[in-house]
Amino acid sequence: MTAKSLISRQDYPAFVALVSMVLWFGNGMVLEGQVPFFRDLGMFFYPMRYSLAESLKAGDIPLWDRRMAMGFPLLANFQSGSFYPPHILLLVLRFFDAIRVLYVFHYLVAATGSYTLCRRWKYRPYLALIGALLFTLGGATVSLTNLLNHFQAAVWLPWLVFFWERSLQSKTWKSFLTFSLVLLCQFLAGSPEIYAMTLALLVLDGLRLRKEEGAIPCHTLFLHLLAANVLVAGLGMAQILPSVELLLHSRARGSVTYAGGVKWSLHPLSFMNLFFLDKEVALDTATGLQPFFSRDIPLIISLYLGVIALPGISLWLWKSSLKEKALLLGALMGSAILALGAYTPVYRFLFRTIFPFSLIRFPEKFVFVTCSLLLFVALRGLFRFFHSDSSIRPPLLILSSIWLLYMVLYLILRTHTAELAQFISAATQTSISSPLSLGKTTAVIASAERQVLLISGIVLLLLLGKKEAVNPALLKTLLVGLTFLDLYSAHRPYQYLLDPKIMEQAPRVLALPDGGRLFYIPSLTHLRPDYFVSSKSSFRDRTAAFFANLFPNTGIVHGFEYMQETDPLERWPYSTFLKAANALPPEKLYRLVGALNVRHLISRQPLTGGGVTLVREFPEYPTWVYRVDHTVPRVFVASKCVVESDPMKAIIRLSSSEFDPVREVIVERPLAIPPAKNSQAEARISLYSHRRVSILATVSGTGVLVLADSFYPGWRAYVDGQEREILRANVFFRGVVLSEGKHLVEFRYEPRAFKVGLMVSIAVLLVVTFCSLAVCLKSLKRSRQPI
Repeated sequence: MTAKSLISRQDYPAFVALVSMVLWFGNGMVLEGQVPFFRDLGMFFYPMRYSLAESLKAGDIPLWDRRMAMGFPLLANFQSGSFYPPHILLLVLRFFDAIRVLYVFHYLVAATGSYTLCRRWKYRPYLALIGALLFTLGGATVSLTNLLNHFQAAVWLPWLVFFWERSLQSKTWKSFLTFSLVLLCQFLAGSPEIYAMTLALLVLDGLRLRKEEGAIPCHTLFLHLLAANVLVAGLGMAQILPSVELLLHSRARGSVTYAGGVKWSLHPLSFMNLFFLDKEVALDTATGLQPFFSRDIPLIISLYLGVIALPGISLWLWKSSLKEKALLLGALMGSAILALGAYTPVYRFLFRTIFPFSLIRFPEKFVFVTCSLLLFVALRGLFRFFHSDSSIRPPLLILSSIWLLYMVLYLILRTHTAELAQFISAATQTSISSPLSLGKTTAVIASAERQVLLISGIVLLLLLGKKEAVNPALLKTLLVGLTFLDLYSAHRPYQYLLDPKIMEQAPRVLALPDGGRLFYIPSLTHLRPDYFVSSKSSFRDRTAAFFANLFPNTGIVHGFEYMQETDPLERWPYSTFLKAANALPPEKLYRLVGALNVRHLISRQPLTGGGVTLVREFPEYPTWVYRVDHTVPRVFVASKCVVESDPMKAIIRLSSSEFDPVREVIVERPLAIPPAKNSQAEARISLYSHRRVSILATVSGTGVLVLADSFYPGWRAYVDGQEREILRANVFFRGVVLSEGKHLVEFRYEPRAFKVGLMVSIAVLLVVTFCSLAVCLKSLKRSRQPI
């Protein structure tokens, strides 16, 4: 399709209608000022975006955040999207205004991209509208809104396919560069998994294009994609090198365990959700979601494609060639098997034998490929149905069979409610007579009724359209409207929209930060903050309790600082800490966290043992807030060094009553520091920013100044203007040796990985700019030559 045809008059009404439907779908964000709140958005993505916004508005590079995890390399976290172009909105808008605009913008990216791609495939505007709605408002895309980096990456898929095909066919520098820049944009959105799946889909699309249109050698296809990825890697090196450095210092430097890797695998029963609503949003429950046939909430909370998808897929199976079936059905089966993860022996074999699979967490993500291919197949089937001159009998038989399938299913459920209730009771492990089981039984029947009504309307419209028994304009309007109604009613609640005041203005268990760090205790034997239990009965109240309890890292918007890490790429010192701390008795745990500059413990249960003092109790959550009796200051000078190279033993030593965390420091190797008796020292912070800390210190003898912030590559220490070696102190902290006297000590975050990556990115950008100018000048010169 040419650029001119993309803006033809027949596309104007369709574009207006599409944008209007997308805005209406997100009207809670557009008109009511609400934003999504579900799962990791509040504890992970919003705090990270808030820190990014702060840095941008301060005119700073978002390299480091001192409030997260005792100091965390923000930019190195790929999911932060520090270089993602749309995040410029965080600079110019208030935080939650920017979040709302970002969500709406990405919905529109998905909608306009899929419409444009369908038009390129010669689909009529009404069918392109249906395709855009199925992709943008379908279950896979809407489900990813609570996994913000995946959502931001996934919406670029249609545009990438569009520019990929145009680049392969035109073979010009301009088309190749455009494709590469859009690919870079998706890469910087922060989801390497979606990026890798997109590359696989582009290969499949290239093979399809080669088969249908020819003139594209197979080696050209792969070299084209390789060159684009080399360009993306070069331009994105400022992001890649810091991320690789973080990976090397995280627990992922060792392989993810199989149990951890397949924690979220797609349950086989979930495939029915492609064409049937097997769960419902229940805002009157704490979890906010009620699966009908399972106790567990899946990672991708909806796979629903839309009721029109099944007729389209069935019609494709009828009209497609054998080779096309082999290629696409093979890809569908492959992606589905990967998504099943722990439910098939195939994934275990891949996990143990192919290295990249040992780094992937949650194979359920692969269902994004499955859903994308099914949408392609469904649209292709509908297109061929309306543009085929074959007899009405085969499609009549197919569509009637689909309608009959839904009707028979509904009648079976309706007439066998007792058996249905027993199945639900067994699947959810609840009593068959409980209100929950009875409510789910009723909801399943209501869902079946809904699908019967919708499929009846779709089948009737398809058959009337095929026989040309209805006005074409009316038919198209009804098909698009019914598709939108189906997806709107099914998926609008899955956005989990709430007023952001629930995070900004919620009453908190601690009103103001007091200089120490917070430590959240779900359980004394499970200290990783990866779940939250509340007595609140509704989703809104539970979410409010989540923020009121200052769950990591929700409090950074109010200035609170945290010891615990919530990032999947948690660094190895914290992983070691968890292994040791989970086995410690309470008194030793309190000494340990006190030695790590933790001032308050926020516990979901009353704490026993000495070493902590109850500050306040909140029975409505319930929550208990304790103050640690002995907490080291943020900066101090230790006069005695203890050598311990084993991190686990060092952490155990920190918890010992024989260890003095203010006068002693644990280092990895012996230091030439003479013992000092009655040594006096004073240290205070004069400047404390994210990337720079200035300390005024006075010592009467040689000692080690300890800053209770994370030790991490890229930090440099300067004592009176002279660079000094930074020591790893107490496993986590930064230390530097000081001689007797007064000193000005500066810690500066100057990461070499970022500097090298930035220089590579700038160099590649200059080369690309030079090549683009050269191509433009050559083209201009050629256009001026006489014919």
